[in-house]
Amino acid sequence: MNLFELNYNERVNVLEVSMKNLKTGRIVLITGESSGFGLEMAKLFLKNGDTVCGFSNQEFAMDGIFHQVGDVSKEEDCERVVKNVIEKYGRIDVLMNNAGFGIFGPFEETPLQKAKKQVDVSFFGAFLMAKAVLPYMRKQRNGKIINTSSIGGVIPLPFQGFYSASKAAMDMLFDSLRPEVYPYRIQICSIKPGDAKTNFTKNREQDQLKEDSPYKAAFKHCLASVSKDEQGGIEPIKIAMRAFKISKKKRLPYSRSIGSKDRFLAWIYHILPRRIRNYLLYKIYAS
Repeated sequence: MNLFELNYNERVNVLEVSMKNLKTGRIVLITGESSGFGLEMAKLFLKNGDTVCGFSNQEFAMDGIFHQVGDVSKEEDCERVVKNVIEKYGRIDVLMNNAGFGIFGPFEETPLQKAKKQVDVSFFGAFLMAKAVLPYMRKQRNGKIINTSSIGGVIPLPFQGFYSASKAAMDMLFDSLRPEVYPYRIQICSIKPGDAKTNFTKNREQDQLKEDSPYKAAFKHCLASVSKDEQGGIEPIKIAMRAFKISKKKRLPYSRSIGSKDRFLAWIYHILPRRIRNYLLYKIYAS
């Protein structure tokens, strides 16, 4: 960026932000920092000298973290959280959109309310947080937004259709945002973890199948396969380390899959014909 291309007030603002960065490190806002990936990210950013602000739907306390409670799917909560961080620290350098959960069940038997909740948190939550921080990042003429997506947003997983759809939609939304904010030096990256050892399996919301459900056997098989994959998956700290390293890059990559096995599966999935993809997903997860 050429400072001489900016007007006087813009130059003053950029210089003030640069001086604050030299003194205090980065101001990082992490949603869902009270558990899973988010908790490991918070610890790692803190350890490396960043100021960490957190936002989740439960009470949480850790030395060094400015934590706020709320619902990422409510616009007023997102605006309140961002405003409080700005009032306390003056800026937000990195937004880690990490809040999320997953529902699990047959498409045909998924209640509308649960499907909406999935989309509200995974898709609209990321949208509302980014919408709240963008005015401040534009004023700073600098900022990074890093979204925790999923390999499930690349490979459509049986019985997890709404989770996969919400992650794929989030990725597409932020791909569309990227050129809009390019003039303001705001960068966007989507990280796509594969199977990981977190409480995601335990906390997954499962639908109660109907007594005469035709999907019972396939659902049971899929749940056992997914749970086994996740409990044998990547340690959350490794995902946090990758996210931290990405956040420090001068130029963010547009997207990064995390986990060698899952990167390979995503690559294979995209080069196979659709009929073969569908058959393999059926055999692995739904047969």
